Amino acid sequence: MADSRKEQKKKKKPNGSNRFYRILATILIIAGLGILGYTGAQHLMVNYRQKQLREAFEASAGFRFLAQEVKEEEIVAIHEWQPMRLIAPAIDMDLMAVGGGDVFDKKLLDQGPTHFQMSDLPNTEGGNVAFAGHRAGRWNFFLDLDKLEEGDDIYLDVAGYRFHYEVEWVRVFDKYDWSPIYSTDYPAITLQTCEPPHVSNPDYRLMVRGALVEVVPAPVEAPQVN
Repeated sequence: MADSRKEQKKKKKPNGSNRFYRILATILIIAGLGILGYTGAQHLMVNYRQKQLREAFEASAGFRFLAQEVKEEEIVAIHEWQPMRLIAPAIDMDLMAVGGGDVFDKKLLDQGPTHFQMSDLPNTEGGNVAFAGHRAGRWNFFLDLDKLEEGDDIYLDVAGYRFHYEVEWVRVFDKYDWSPIYSTDYPAITLQTCEPPHVSNPDYRLMVRGALVEVVPAPVEAPQVN
């Protein structure tokens, strides 16, 4: 016998449990889209800020100045913060560095690798140029730092010069041990990040130390056409 109209309405009407799961699924979808949108916006902001830093670097008087061949005994010293470009070909890293402020300033760290004010500036006579960079969250500037190996190249371009370093060691230190960024009696560079990765407040720091090999004129690239 055919179902009555009343029974058919009962069958068509979703029960409370189904309605709850539908609402929950809708909320989760909306929340997921919101998170993806927020993360995407943050990535765009990081890329935009790096683009601004690169433009400032390329427009700086130091970049326009083409350094002549640097003699082996010549002293090359940077005495104040200037726009800098940090490159590590082995891990496809090419970033604009940030400086002139506290390395613990989150706003600076969110823009790019940040120079420790307590450390030195590039100098062929000696000193340790130290940078800190994120390894967690949406920035991950130094995510692959642990993949660097002894002998790998690190380049620091500034004021028309390219400071060429070679990796000496890659080590893990306690997060309260700041000795790796202290000044050195030979020209060096030190890159620091969190260990392990993807942890916002880890107990350790990964450090990469490089020693200066040479200073040469920084290559000047053709400006990008928009």
